[in-house]
Amino acid sequence: MPGLIPESFIETLLERVDIADVVGQRVPLKPAGHEFKACCPFHDENTPSFYVSPQKQFYHCFGCGAHGTAIGFVMQHDGLEFPAAIEELASMVGLEVPRTEGKAPDDAQKRQREALYAALDAAQNFFRNTLRKSDAARAYLEQRGIDAPTAEEFGIGLAPDEWSALTDRLLEQGFKPEALEQAGLSSRARNNNLIDRFRNRIMFPIHDRRGRVIAFGGRALGEDGPKYLNSAESPVFHKGRELYRLFNVRKGGLPERLLVVEGYMDAAALHQFGFPEAVATLGTAVTADHLELMFRATSVVIFCFDGDAAGRRAAWKGLETALPVMRSDREVRFLFLPEGEDPDSLVRSEGAEGLESRLDDAAPLSQFLFEELGRKLDLSTPDGRARLVALAQPLLEKLPAGPFANLMADELDRRAGHSGSWKPPETPRNTYQSGLSERPLTPVQYAVAILVQHPELAARLDTARLEVPGELKGVRFLAQLIDFCREKPNISTALILEHWRDKPEGRFLSSLAIRDLAGKVEQLEPALEEALDRIHAQLIRARVGRLQQIQASDGLSDDQNAELRHWLSKRVAGNTGSS
Repeated sequence: MPGLIPESFIETLLERVDIADVVGQRVPLKPAGHEFKACCPFHDENTPSFYVSPQKQFYHCFGCGAHGTAIGFVMQHDGLEFPAAIEELASMVGLEVPRTEGKAPDDAQKRQREALYAALDAAQNFFRNTLRKSDAARAYLEQRGIDAPTAEEFGIGLAPDEWSALTDRLLEQGFKPEALEQAGLSSRARNNNLIDRFRNRIMFPIHDRRGRVIAFGGRALGEDGPKYLNSAESPVFHKGRELYRLFNVRKGGLPERLLVVEGYMDAAALHQFGFPEAVATLGTAVTADHLELMFRATSVVIFCFDGDAAGRRAAWKGLETALPVMRSDREVRFLFLPEGEDPDSLVRSEGAEGLESRLDDAAPLSQFLFEELGRKLDLSTPDGRARLVALAQPLLEKLPAGPFANLMADELDRRAGHSGSWKPPETPRNTYQSGLSERPLTPVQYAVAILVQHPELAARLDTARLEVPGELKGVRFLAQLIDFCREKPNISTALILEHWRDKPEGRFLSSLAIRDLAGKVEQLEPALEEALDRIHAQLIRARVGRLQQIQASDGLSDDQNAELRHWLSKRVAGNTGSS
């Protein structure tokens, strides 16, 4: 079982990656002095407020407050968990992610999940080997127009027409019965025997965002059972959160668009005809999670639906799901296929050029919404136009604030002559930056802010000034930060933030990392020294005050009297009483 990722490797990774390259592969950046800027990928805006600092290896948005390191950006933008983000960045710079032996708090759950991944991977090997031995199954694929390279690329396999061939093989390999049931590979027969869930089916592996097999879809070769059968949901598979082939599509970089189809064979046919950006839903309606996954990969999503009533109902559900996540940098289009056609049959009959022409004519979300609402209305009459407004308002109210909502209001006004009582929501005021800049910093906060932005300055600091008995908020953490910066020769802002990512100080450090300190590093070095002098004075005052409290209530011991005289003389001699 993979262990924990060593912190030393994370440090090496952050030294090797350049956040400008990481962000630039996903968001178009423009130079802005020593930084880069762009419209924020995490909220809707017209004026760029998203900045990337190569010096700090840090990004921040003054509009919505999003900020972090290259690791945090990949996690938020690509929707990856921490280990997957580490692996994504490591692959960019040619590093192999090591693991250490260790137990995390949820070790039992991780062991269970790793057992399921291992069983599913073994099942995939079994299915593929079985297909290689079956002339009939390969002939079926050829008859369906799936060539050998496509079958290899999609990892297509075969579940044999036997009751327990896979189950018996995996049990022989040491997998436990409960793991096979949890993974959705086996089930119990009426006599309680363990049998295969998939039999006599062409098998399509389903991968998660890290490329692990998490489930299967099976297309029946005979007439028994449903035509298509998916794995049941499991601890590693949730069909409302996964898209078939999304991992494979993203391996080649972020696509310009995604084509969303309903079947595995549709995706395979489109790939074969030069549309590798095809993904498929997993037997469920499009969910908000699906859309977020899609928009993390591309800005244009085209849904391909059958042109019949069922297809239009499915498209409408997709539209309703899309409305709350629509922004001006996102586009949703709908392609309705001729009756009796699916993407597989259409691309084979019309070719790639025919399908591309239809994709060019796919209806934008705004067009589909208003035309669908108006299909049964007479918009030449005031009554029909009023009805259009009444039907559109509850849908448009789902839109987030921003330019897209404003344009949809204009479109409703153009079509109906009135936008009704609905008005697009106002874009929230940009209070994030001003809130930070107006809040005064204490000397401790100011010292931490300088260090998190210029950690190299820690090497020349005299920390003896912090060694005064007593408590002052933040001083212990400041001393820890100075020691941490001294120990790391190639320290960066990103490394500091990752070290404290999941600790209470993490958010505090992130807010100070984007604070405008209004000075160059040569000016900030004496400012840091002055801040430490002020902290030293505060510590002395706090200690003197505490000793005087003890003196007034219980009296002081000889040692305490000597300490009080010492700190009083220090305060007078150094004229440190000023703040």
